[in-house]
Amino acid sequence: MRASEIIGPLASEIRQAGVAGQGERLREGLRVAIAGAPNVGKSTLLNRLARRDAAIVSPHAGTTRDVIEVQLDLEGFPVTLRDTAGLRDATDPVEQEGVRRAWDAVTDANLVLWVVEAAGIETGLSLAQQQASGAQGSGADTQHWIVLNKTDLLAPGEGKQLVRFAGQLRSHTLLTISATSGAGIDDLLRVLAGFAERFFYRRARLGDA
Repeated sequence: MRASEIIGPLASEIRQAGVAGQGERLREGLRVAIAGAPNVGKSTLLNRLARRDAAIVSPHAGTTRDVIEVQLDLEGFPVTLRDTAGLRDATDPVEQEGVRRAWDAVTDANLVLWVVEAAGIETGLSLAQQQASGAQGSGADTQHWIVLNKTDLLAPGEGKQLVRFAGQLRSHTLLTISATSGAGIDDLLRVLAGFAERFFYRRARLGDA
């Protein structure tokens, strides 16, 4: 039997296996965790991105006690959004378990959206940076973004603080939104879609290597 008669079918099988592997990676999806302190608007953001009431929204801290998942299709790319419990030193056993699961979701994520309340920007950014730094060890490829929420509640002129403190975040992507009004959500989705495209392109390239 000639070599070409052997190589031809074998090459076809390899190509088909590569496509199947890429399809499996696409089905797994990009994992995005929404994390932060209690009452910063994480569940409102999840609902806004999902375009439905997937999570209960309440002014009372500790409402979210489990990880809530929503599947999104961003320009053809599958994304799994995970809303998590507010990160704090909880005393209630159930909330403690929720916080533990929140950290598990952060550890497992490809991208973490650290939500910060704009009105408490200085304290919120410091906390988010500490949390992001502490979570960096969970995976070298995990990206950490800062999402400043509730910008609709800022007094006139307070928006200048965002620019001033943004200089402290050179190592993080910074986005400003209002999950309640929807301001900045289109920009967030656009950036997320771009990240998803680069993520799957990189995974496909690594799979071909």
